[in-house]
Amino acid sequence: MLFEVKHLLLLAVVVIFLTGQTMILDTYNIVFYALLVFVAFYFYCSYKLNYWRRRGVQQLKNTNLLFGDFKKGILFQSPPGYHMGNLYRQSPRDAPFVGFYIFHKPCLLLKDSEVIKQILSRDFENFSDRSFSGSEQKDSSGMINLFGLRNPAWRSLRKKITPTFTLCKLKQLLTFMTESGDPMMEFLCKNVDEDGEVKVIDVQDTCYKYTADLFANVSLGSRTDSFNDKNSDYLRYFKKYFHSFRRMIAIVTVFFIPELVKVVGSSILFDSTYLRKLFWSAVRLREKSGIKRGDFLDTLIQLKNEEQDPLYEFNEHNLFSQTGTYLAGLETSSNVTAFTLMELAKNSEYQDRARECIKTAIAQHGWTVEAFNNMKYLDQVIAEGLRLHPSVSTLDREALHDYKIPNTDIVIEAGTAVYISLFGTHRDPKFFDRPEEFDPDRFTEDKKVSDNYLAFGSGPRQCIGVKAGQLYMKVVLSMILLKYKLNHKQTEDLQLDRRATFTTAAKGINLEFVKIQ
Repeated sequence: MLFEVKHLLLLAVVVIFLTGQTMILDTYNIVFYALLVFVAFYFYCSYKLNYWRRRGVQQLKNTNLLFGDFKKGILFQSPPGYHMGNLYRQSPRDAPFVGFYIFHKPCLLLKDSEVIKQILSRDFENFSDRSFSGSEQKDSSGMINLFGLRNPAWRSLRKKITPTFTLCKLKQLLTFMTESGDPMMEFLCKNVDEDGEVKVIDVQDTCYKYTADLFANVSLGSRTDSFNDKNSDYLRYFKKYFHSFRRMIAIVTVFFIPELVKVVGSSILFDSTYLRKLFWSAVRLREKSGIKRGDFLDTLIQLKNEEQDPLYEFNEHNLFSQTGTYLAGLETSSNVTAFTLMELAKNSEYQDRARECIKTAIAQHGWTVEAFNNMKYLDQVIAEGLRLHPSVSTLDREALHDYKIPNTDIVIEAGTAVYISLFGTHRDPKFFDRPEEFDPDRFTEDKKVSDNYLAFGSGPRQCIGVKAGQLYMKVVLSMILLKYKLNHKQTEDLQLDRRATFTTAAKGINLEFVKIQ
């Protein structure tokens, strides 16, 4: 039986002590014992990194002795989510799954659609928890809500939150979305010359600022203008939220090394103190005034005052954490919207068709949920944007009990993390023709879409805010495309932010805006 590293080091110290009590260690002795420790460490690593091979599972080649297969992701040499896609492409083409390692932790990367459906849907009860939430539910604003919460508390919370996304709530949300679009459209009007002069606008930054304003409107009950109030504490906070290295570290840690959160504690997570103060100030003000706006803040106050389920009580910390669900949904929708605008700017035919689709629906129904529900071609555009540029590009689950993969002799041990790479499945030529091309027509109603299209996840834990996220994207695309024609003149390839687990552009997404006369 092999020792853990700490045991090997302890053994080396004991050997040194027993053999060196009566002598002074010279250089040769130091070299010898250092070599002894190195050899022991080497054999330990080799054993740990052959876990899958011993179990009859194909595993990746060229595994690093220390970092496993995730060195580039951990050291931010490649965007962590995109790096997972590269592991997918490096794996044997026809393998239904492949073993890999994050440091020495064995993980399984799923590729086959039947195996994925089996784990995400049919055998959900054994894979109801995400791996990234860690063994302890510690949180800054993202792990003890629907995104990361463990079962059965997750199921209790989902029942409570589901009414937030009814048709009635979406109609109310649309009002806040269009209101929050006013500062964005005023900004574009000021910066795009009406005489036809081309102006370059960073649409990624534009979408981020719109997201910050919408979040304040819906979750804090206040109107902000992130386009003009450039020195406000609120905007500074959100710049840190979207761009700071500390948050990048926090996200890659909770997604891929959640054990580190347990060891280091909450200090490794993003500091949400400022937002927490704003939130509770808004709650107290709303409760004191008795005003009802029909926004998300109203929903949270109602949940706070209802009879509590002991599985998940809306106490002070848990209530605030629900804002993390909303903010994460807005952020990821924002990212996809910016990339979709970029793709439309590259192809004038798709852009013109999207614009006509928007015009027709608005002319018939006005700025209503019914209009956005009838924008069928825009649905295709968004679906293709999500396929090619998934913001949350990695799905994960953890086996609660030992699990034998159907029709195989392979057993996934309890506690093992399984991953699905959307950069892998969405760009696999087995599932999508010309996978690197942006083509909304692959999502027409008469075409069958691969089961490995997983933009919003799958199974009982599928994203609860699908409709809200799609509405966000449609609203922003509609407001911009009705007023402006977009061109993409950037000659160099787009570089993704290597620090970001979510899919974002390293230097923004700069597009030419021309006002439509």
